[in-house]
Amino acid sequence: MPEKARIGLDLFGGDNAPNATLEGAIFALKNNFVDSVYLIGGDQSLKEKIPEELHKKFIFIKAENTVTNNTKPTDVLKLKTSSIYIGNEMMKNGEIDAFVSAGSTGALLAAGTFVCGRIKGIDRPALVIPLPGKKGKVRVLVDGGANAELKPKHFVSLAKEGIAFAKFLGIENPKVKILNIGTEEEKGTKLVKEVSEIFKEDSKIVYDGFVEGRDIFEENVDVIVTDGFTGNTVLKTVEGTAYYILSELKEKISKGGFFAKIGALLMKNALKGLKSSLDYRQYGGTFFLGINGILVKAHGSSDSEAIANALKVAQKAVEEDIVSKIKELL
Repeated sequence: MPEKARIGLDLFGGDNAPNATLEGAIFALKNNFVDSVYLIGGDQSLKEKIPEELHKKFIFIKAENTVTNNTKPTDVLKLKTSSIYIGNEMMKNGEIDAFVSAGSTGALLAAGTFVCGRIKGIDRPALVIPLPGKKGKVRVLVDGGANAELKPKHFVSLAKEGIAFAKFLGIENPKVKILNIGTEEEKGTKLVKEVSEIFKEDSKIVYDGFVEGRDIFEENVDVIVTDGFTGNTVLKTVEGTAYYILSELKEKISKGGFFAKIGALLMKNALKGLKSSLDYRQYGGTFFLGINGILVKAHGSSDSEAIANALKVAQKAVEEDIVSKIKELL
């Protein structure tokens, strides 16, 4: 681990960039979430927006805002002056230790895979997602959207990336489950049945059978493996359902009269805890694991709080050398 972590941040990525991105970086540095920020896409003109005592902790890297959500993923490889390309190139060259972006998922994956390269033994880098669970226990969903279609052998990479991330989150001896329409061995597609047999034969995977979608929040779940299409659908369904429940609850309370408001007041701390556990901003960002570097994907609609937490996650990954942990599993 370097003496001080150098975290690159894409100024242009995300729906609320560049203002929320800069504000998040300032907050992260003020609160010692990170040692220093390489603001990729920033220039000296931004200094007037940054507190003077933080000037030395910002390094400005010239880049262009040329990648959008409509950019074809592989086209980013031609956009060599873009913030996403430059961030990955700097990581490859050892100029930064991690790179954070709320930009296009496809473009980030393409740049990470083809600029930084894959870890030897990894077939498919994947997006690993922390999810809340019962009694405050976190679990890992992989793949969260990087690989829409996979062959059975590719799931081995996903499982080992999920195991490494689970250990990074503090889960000891994580067990791996495959997302399926039932828990019985005869249920599911040909694909999941083949993956199940492969996992049973791999000594580095503690395989724990199938899990249904309704059970992913149970206490006995550590790592859930699925293809990126299914994983991203699950993720967005969970996120949408959470916001629906919270908004409905808020509306019912506001229309419920005096006793409903008294009840809400008495449950205030519990409701705040529920909201916090379901809020993606608390996790900040997640990783494209399997890439030969620490590439953190922040939520596309990240505000300053989410950006700050994404930087914090990147700093922790550098300190714990998460890339080496994946290599050890291989």
